[in-house]
Formats: sequence, structure tokens, C-alpha cells
Amino acid sequence: MKTWIQACITLLLFCILTYVNANAESSNVGMIQGKVIDSETGEPVGWASILIEDLHRSVTAHEDGGFTLRNIPAGEHVVKTSRLGYESTEKTIQVIPGDTTGVILEIKETIFRSSGIEVIGQQFTNGDPTTQTERVVSGRKLRQQLGRTIAETLNDEPGLSQQSMGPAPSRPVLRGLGGERLLILEDGGRTGDLSATSADHALAIEPMTAEQIELIRGPSALMYGSNTIGGVINVVRGQVPVNMPDHVHGSGSFQGESVNRGVSAGATAFGPAGNLAYRLDGSARNAYDITTPSGTLDNSDITTYNGSAGLSYIRSKGMIGASANFLNTGYGIPGGFVGAHPNGVNIEMNRRNFQVKSEYHLNNNWLRRLEVDGSYAYYHHRELEFGGNVGSEFGVLTTNLNAHAHHEGILFSKGMIGLRAENRNYASGGATSTPTTNEQALAGYFYEEAKFDKLNLQAALRYDFRKVAPEEDIISKTIGEIRERSFHNYSASLMATYNLSSAFQMGSILMRTFRAPGVEELFSEGPHLAAYSFEVGNPDLNEERGVGIDLFTRYGGERAQVQLTVFRNQFQDYIYPVNTGEISLSKLLPIYQYVGEDVLMSGAEAGGEIKLLNNLSTSAQISYVRGDIINQGANMPLVTLSDRHEPLSMIPPLTGKIDVEYRNNDLTLGASMRAASSQQRTGEFEQPTDGYGVFDLYAQYMFNSGNMLHTVSLNFDNITNEEYRMHLSRVREIMPEPGRNVKLLYRMYF
Repeated sequence: MKTWIQACITLLLFCILTYVNANAESSNVGMIQGKVIDSETGEPVGWASILIEDLHRSVTAHEDGGFTLRNIPAGEHVVKTSRLGYESTEKTIQVIPGDTTGVILEIKETIFRSSGIEVIGQQFTNGDPTTQTERVVSGRKLRQQLGRTIAETLNDEPGLSQQSMGPAPSRPVLRGLGGERLLILEDGGRTGDLSATSADHALAIEPMTAEQIELIRGPSALMYGSNTIGGVINVVRGQVPVNMPDHVHGSGSFQGESVNRGVSAGATAFGPAGNLAYRLDGSARNAYDITTPSGTLDNSDITTYNGSAGLSYIRSKGMIGASANFLNTGYGIPGGFVGAHPNGVNIEMNRRNFQVKSEYHLNNNWLRRLEVDGSYAYYHHRELEFGGNVGSEFGVLTTNLNAHAHHEGILFSKGMIGLRAENRNYASGGATSTPTTNEQALAGYFYEEAKFDKLNLQAALRYDFRKVAPEEDIISKTIGEIRERSFHNYSASLMATYNLSSAFQMGSILMRTFRAPGVEELFSEGPHLAAYSFEVGNPDLNEERGVGIDLFTRYGGERAQVQLTVFRNQFQDYIYPVNTGEISLSKLLPIYQYVGEDVLMSGAEAGGEIKLLNNLSTSAQISYVRGDIINQGANMPLVTLSDRHEPLSMIPPLTGKIDVEYRNNDLTLGASMRAASSQQRTGEFEQPTDGYGVFDLYAQYMFNSGNMLHTVSLNFDNITNEEYRMHLSRVREIMPEPGRNVKLLYRMYF
């Protein structure tokens, strides 16, 4: 571990020295000063986001639409403008050295919710302009959907559902893929937690201070990991400032809800201090047990405290900065169902994270920007039985180093070459007997984009090496020989989109992924009390390989926007825990053993929005996935419907949502229905669930006062107090989902 820390420090010091030596302030810079206006009325549009993509620079317009961008390298730049309720636009601007360039940016109002991204009083947050995000939840939509967890916040997005053991330890599932197959990041980096390994482990990210949440799929997802066939969810907080604000910006939030008497609050602030930019944020959340139509879900409370501080030195040639983050949370795992403690289990979890980021912009025609960043995460997790005894305990230390070079005009239009290294120390205690283990990983990858008239191409190739080494070799009577394992393989992806017209597009994504088994999957041997299972690893597991294809069509006209996607993902040695049907006599827990089997998952997603009247629109979405264990052997032949064997467990049913929304200037009123079919295709020892339909109402209002923007969001969830159960919830055996809930969110931006 010391070697890795020394390497991290050495590399970061090298970056600092290189940056300081190379970053003498250039006189070849200018300033952009402008205003954002409505293209039809000519009125100023405040709180819009202005972005120079190639420089990674952005600013937020003031209330009067005015903005200033300083220290911009001379030359031609494309400026992008976006705000919710308006169509995103681009304009090319010529910056003159030593001079101020004036510009008027015109944007056109639209009723479609998906036509713009609202960025209010925040930094530029899309971590990398090379990354192609498939979906962004931000602004008004994020405020409407903001939940207790990231999974709850995203639960109504197409293809997404949540797996849970109560409200706190819930994690997103996309197209039936969760755990390690759906990578969840914070500001583009690993969280360092254990949420992907077990349903009782909460994700160490608090949604209250999130600026936006991105869903990334396809070739650009491979820049973050080799096992991203499900995609990447990136929660953007902007903890390390990358832009120099012109004055202090920030926000304050308060949220309350009735279903659990929950209260949460958060605040962010960032501003300039000479050549330095700082950012601070903090939040607190406290909620009691959830109320359902059938009664109270005992031991479902949660308390969380979260905060971060970041500081960056920013000049025209780039930046270097650092941030420190902490998260402390305590939550309950309900009891009362099969294998569970009668009174449940309480969990204490805390994480500390330190991150360093640097960027350097070059005046080279093909090498545009260099980035080096590193992070160190400390994670500790205790599971307490009723009475305070420690049942299980986990600790993880994770060090990451990343280096990227962004280029133009080498192979395609633009792209990136990168390296990633990771060291991870895992230890457990209490009733568990998983050995202390050290994991080391190294990866190299590149990503390229190209445009040929109506055809757009994206491609990525990645090679990973991972070593999993227990502290000592052991011969276990239960699982076999526990010894060092090494895995290496490649991942690749190609995405092609073709513009049939200005409104109609079609395309495809091909993907091949690789995943090495983790410590718990290889070496677990003993009770995991909060998960209510006796876990048995398999030291002989092979690496998991997946091959996927997406076919999609998109239409975006004046009065309608529609998208349809069909997909097929086939896996060899798909790793998952199987309920053996046996009970550990010593602990009276069901035994789950990790296995690798061939699996086929296929399905479809469809969604669209139609403008009914000038201020009235309706939208709908539907998604379906089917999972089968196929066991077709090592050659993985293409499997037809008739070849499929037994159902794969923990697959969500057919789900859908319909919205009707009225919006007039700053007032939004809406009604929606969330629905799911029954799920009868269940794995062995898995119970089916019935279908349901749930009705919600919501309203939002925005107003300016005192040079601040105020937003009020009011949600009425499950207004009929419907009793329903979600298939991926383990507590559905004892209690349904939350009942009628009134939720209020107030947020002000300055």
C-alpha cells in the first residue's frame, strides 16, 4: 500500500511542477462578454449555461442574461448555450488577443422537457466534453425526482429500476443489470464503497447536493471501466473547481416529506479568491421509518451527513486542484422476512475521499489537453445486530490514478487516449471469514469520434489486467483453494448513427465487455448477517464476458420526439449468487453460492413526448427485459427464443409511465401514472409479484427575487395510497412500497 501512495504522491507532484513550469500566463488571450436573449421576444434570459467545449470552460449567465468569460485563448471557439425550456444552440466566436469580444446569444423557447439542460448557478459539470451522455437528469427534472437515494431519484427513468433491502440500501438497475455491471461514479471517479457487492450495502453518494446525474452508454462508457455493458451513472457534484467563477455562486436546499417524517437540507457555494477558485458543500438528512398502506416498515430509518471542500488554481492554460469529502450514515435493514433477524440489523457506514485533478491545455493542432487525476478513498462499514453486537465489518482502502490525452485529427475527428491504475485493500471482520485481500488493476484505452456528412461514428478499445491476491493461501474445506488469481482481457465498442433527415436518426451500438470476479465472489465463506445470507464464494470462477447490441431510432420534430431501442446482451460465465435452497445449520441462514453461467438478456425501451397545445404536452415510456440461463457452452452461439432455458432471477417486469404536463412561463403542473405488470418468470426460490398502477401529482414554480432564483417543487406521490410491491425489493415479503407521500423541495440559487 505504501508503494502505491508514494507513487501517487510522486506523480501528482510531477504534475504540479510540470504545470507550474509550463503555465506562465500567456498574452495571447482575450475576453468574451455577452448576453443571452430570447430569440422571439428579445428579452434577456437569466441563469443559462454558456460552455466552450474544447476548453472545458463554462459560466452561468446572471439574472439579466449577462456573462463574462476571461482568459480565453485567441482563436476560433464554438460556444454552446443551454437552459431548460429552451433549445440548445451553438455559435462560433473569434477571440482576439488582448481584446474583448462582444456577443449576443439567442435561444428559442420550447415546451419539450428533453430539449435543453438547465444549469442554474453551477459550474460546468459534465466531467468530460468527449463523453457522450445518453441522458441527463438535472435542473427542474432533478428537483422533481429528487429522492432519498440515487436509485430512487432515477427510478422513473426509462429502463431503470431499483434493487433494495429498504429505502437506504437501494441501488439502480438498468435493463436488469446491476451490481458491478452498472458502474456508478461520483464526479467521474470510483466511490470506493461496497454497494455493488451486496443488497444491504448503501451507495456512498448523497443526492441532495448533486448538480446533475448523467447516464453514459456505448463506447464512451469504456473510458470508465471494462464492465460497462449496463452503462455508467455519473453523479456530478463538481467538488474540484475546473472553472473560475466571476463572483460567488451557490444554492441552498430544504426538503421534507410526510411518508417518513423526513427532513433534509443542503448548501453549496463556489467563488473566486484571486487566481484560486473554491467550492464548499454540505448536507444533512434524517428520516424515520417508512409508512406503507399495510403499516410501518420497522427499522427503515436513515441519518446521513455529507460534505466536501475543494480548491483549485486556475489560469488560461489549465488548472490544478484538490478536494476532500466525507460521508457518515447510519441506516436500518428491516427484519421479519425469511432468513432475517426479527428486529432487523443496523448499519454504520462512513467514507473519506481525497481527490486531486489537473488539466493542461496545449496550443498543438492535434494534442489539445492533458489531464492527470488521482484519488484515495477510505471506507468503513459495520453491521450491528439487535443489542449492539457487531455481526460483520468491512474496510476498504482504494487508490486510483488516471491520465488522459485529448487529441484532434489523428485517427478520427477527435478522441482520447488514457491509462488507469488502481490498488484496493479489502478486509473484513466479525462473523465473516473472507480473507484480507489486495487487488491491483491496470488498464489502457482509447476512444475516437468521427463525422462523415450524415454518418457519425464512435469507437473505443480497452485492455485490462487485474490481480486478486489474498494475504495468504488457504485450503478451505468448503470452497477449495484460496489463492492468487489474475485476469486480463479486452473490451471494445462501436457506435454508428445515421441522420436520415434533420429530424430522424437511426443507429446501433455493438459492445464486448470483460469483468474479473471480485473478492467476495471468489473468497466469501461465512454469514453476511445484514444480507440475511450465508455466502459461499468460488475461487475457480472464470472471468465474465459479455457481447451486446443495441438498435435504436430517434425522431425529433416540432411537435413530437420519439425514441425506440431494442437490445440483446449475451454473457459467458455470468457471475451471480444462487440460492442453493439449503440452510446453514449454525446460523440458520439460507446459503447462496457464487456461480458462473451463460445468460441471455434481451428487451426493448420506447419513449416519446408530444406537444398537444402551446403549453400542454404528454409523454410516455415503456421498458421490458427478459433474462434466461442458457448454458450453451464455451463457444456462446447465438441463442434463439426456443433455445432458452430457465428464467434468471431478479429481473424487473414490464414497466411504464405516462405524464401530462402543463407549463406556462415559470409554473409547471403535472400528473403521472407509474405502472408495472406482474412478474411470473421467476428463478428458483424466488416469489412472483403482482402488477400495479400508481398515480402522482406534481407542481413547480420558479421566481426571481433579490438577485436570486427561487424554486419550489411540490409532489404528491401515490395519491390513492395504493398497496403495491416492486419485484426487486427484498422487503416486499413483509411490507409493500411507501404509501401516500407529500414531498416539498425549496431551493434558491444566488
